Parts: sequence; structure tokens; C-alpha cells
Amino acid sequence: MTNKTDNKSIYQGRGSDFMIRINNDDPAVFKGKIEHIKTGQIQYFNDFLEMIMLVQSKLDDQNYPQSDTELRSFS
Repeated sequence: MTNKTDNKSIYQGRGSDFMIRINNDDPAVFKGKIEHIKTGQIQYFNDFLEMIMLVQSKLDDQNYPQSDTELRSFS
């Protein structure tokens, strides 16, 4: 069995890993917290779009290459 510290060291080199915890106290509300594993930074969100924007912002800050991601849009 490994503890949280051991798990964190496993992921130190991966800049795109996040731990997302969604509170389910009220099923009508989508809120929770997101932790960027590499830096240990935690942010709280109050809706789905805010959560996505936090992830994207951190990926941009880290200059994380998204060559495997196909950007899609309505044309």
C-alpha cells in the first residue's frame, strides 16, 4: 500500500495530471476543487465551465503540448 506522498512523487514529472473532487451534497449544484498534481496548487470551482477553464489555464501556464488533442469547432 502506498500513501499520498508516494503517489505524488510518482506523478512529479507529468504536468497534465489533475485531481478533481466534485461535491455531491446537492445534485443540482456542480462545485468542488481541483488540484494540479505537479505543483500542488488547489482551486475551487462553482460550475462545470469554471472547472474546464481552470484546467485549460494551468495547461497554458505550463506550456503543456497538446499535440495529441484535436481542436474542434463549429464551422
